[in-house]
Amino acid sequence: MEFDVPFSVYDITVPVMVHGLNVMDGYLHHAQALERATEIEPGTILGERLAPDMLTFGEQFSVSCNKIEAHMAKLMQHDAPAPHSTPMMYAALKGRLFETRGFLQNVQPDAIAGAQSHTYELRPPIVRGWFGGDDYIRHLVLPDFFFHISIAHAILRHLGANIGKRDYLGNLGQQSGGDYS
Repeated sequence: MEFDVPFSVYDITVPVMVHGLNVMDGYLHHAQALERATEIEPGTILGERLAPDMLTFGEQFSVSCNKIEAHMAKLMQHDAPAPHSTPMMYAALKGRLFETRGFLQNVQPDAIAGAQSHTYELRPPIVRGWFGGDDYIRHLVLPDFFFHISIAHAILRHLGANIGKRDYLGNLGQQSGGDYS
């Protein structure tokens, strides 16, 4: 059985990103709890990374927020805001997540309506060229966002945090109307 359920650009970006930022906020709490439980110097986990050429745990949050604002500006056909430089401290990163959630919650559905039909120019460092809106959203905006969440998750797991798939998926009970296993 197949259902043709239309989703707007808003539906597949804004609520999804707000949900993901909530997951990331939880990861900051898990990192602090791990530092307390293992008597690691506070803030140490923020500087941890999976590989030498990857962003640190703290940078995953800062960069993710900057990219959300840049991608959403592009979808709204606005100039991207200047990237924020967020201090690598828990309070500052939590504040940055809060600010970015507020930004997303102020995006009106009509501001990005039809964004899938536009063409977007992308520049390095990731990719160069012109992309249709569908491809831009499905193959860059959303995967890029989830990449940073998954790397933050992997760093915490690697360091021994007691987190799993349920933490990565976030609170689905309220969105889906039920529990999941």
